[in-house]
Amino acid sequence: MAKATRPNTPLRTKRTQVIPDPRTCALNVLDRLDISRETLDAVLDDLAPMTMGLSRLDRGLFNGLVFGVLRWRLRLDAVVAAYADRPIKKIAPPILNILRLGLFQLQFMDRIPASAAVNTSVNLARTQKAAKAAGFVNALLRNVLRDPDRFRLPDAADSPIDHVAITKSIPHWLAARWIDRMGLAETERLCDAVNTIPPITVRCNGLKNSPAELAFALTTQTEKIAINDAIPGVINLIHPRCPVSEMQAFVDGRFAVQDGGAQLVSLLLAPLPGEVVLDACAGLGGKTTHLAQIMRNQGSIVAMDSIPAKLIRLEKESRRLGATIIRTRQADLNRPFTADDLPRFDRVLLDAPCSGLGVLRRNPDAKWSSRQGDISRFASRQVRFLDHLAPLVKAHGVLVFAVCSMEPEENAAVIKTFLKNHPNFAILGRQSNNEHAVRPFLGEDGFLRTAPHIHHMDGFFAARLRRIY
Repeated sequence: MAKATRPNTPLRTKRTQVIPDPRTCALNVLDRLDISRETLDAVLDDLAPMTMGLSRLDRGLFNGLVFGVLRWRLRLDAVVAAYADRPIKKIAPPILNILRLGLFQLQFMDRIPASAAVNTSVNLARTQKAAKAAGFVNALLRNVLRDPDRFRLPDAADSPIDHVAITKSIPHWLAARWIDRMGLAETERLCDAVNTIPPITVRCNGLKNSPAELAFALTTQTEKIAINDAIPGVINLIHPRCPVSEMQAFVDGRFAVQDGGAQLVSLLLAPLPGEVVLDACAGLGGKTTHLAQIMRNQGSIVAMDSIPAKLIRLEKESRRLGATIIRTRQADLNRPFTADDLPRFDRVLLDAPCSGLGVLRRNPDAKWSSRQGDISRFASRQVRFLDHLAPLVKAHGVLVFAVCSMEPEENAAVIKTFLKNHPNFAILGRQSNNEHAVRPFLGEDGFLRTAPHIHHMDGFFAARLRRIY
């Protein structure tokens, strides 16, 4: 943990070299998210030069502040509203982010003294060149300390939606959806899982080493290693001692960062060595390279995406992992393919764009950027993508549809619509070489589902379909 008394203005050495401060860096990230439509991952990548000089302890504080404020933002805002002398909408966004940072330290980071949380927040406000704002921040935070009972959480009996939304810090519309579908108790368990800091989950690259060999190589670089015996190659790194990208085993391509739920999707597709496979929305290649690994680097994989920059990064990742059977292709799935565009494939994976509501524990910014209307919009696009991919599947070939969402409209409803439009496809039962891994996650309806509060991994849905003629 960084020393709590460290000022929040960047320090300069005699050579005027800027020494980054974790709180200032955190504020810059939060402010950037407010004014752009970028994801947290994109902002962190873009602002990486700003944080490169942080020490290991300061980097931990920086990450804790950014992810913590995003996880608990609605609850922090409710505290601000209870103590502010003006409506929260009247507070300038940078000042509101400073208040969120200060309150998060006061209420969730017990190793930081209250005085340090207040003083560093006031210093941050002064960097905004607004003396009144600094006074406002100082007064509000000190009032929270002096009169903690002014803020009260909503009562679950009186208003379950308000109670869950504010207590667990999720949007009201999402609280209402989940309570309606799962009930109050299970919704609270799901929210608790979403707000828990997840371990770093990696996939052992079987092309280069075994899980036991990888675990041994990582013993000095993380405090604890947990091998998941149920899913081949899944390893959790708890409290790593350095960034993953700096680990020699990562540089050597011995593993990739990937959640267990995502790994199950590739195991469900179960491609065989020598087959011709299409990863239709390959993105950065997490599942693509896993497919190559399952195929023992024998056969052919076409990795398709509409964004060239992603394909460039996918090619780099393939080289790092030693997956040589992958070739990339830019394509827009919003448009149907002509007869000569692509060959027919033994297996096709559509890891479709979705609301992402199953991965909120790793992407807390999505809580506040997502809208209820996104769900139906994504579902329509998913059906369209499936329609365009269906002709590319060989007779008796396999098509897997997957999303990192647990919402019914993006799950079974999509498959129901697709099967209605394509009677030559049917849900494929428990038939794969990796059934020992996927079987526990397959329901009676044949669909694969994972959930953070049940399986301690991200929330995924996947359906495996066979083209019967």
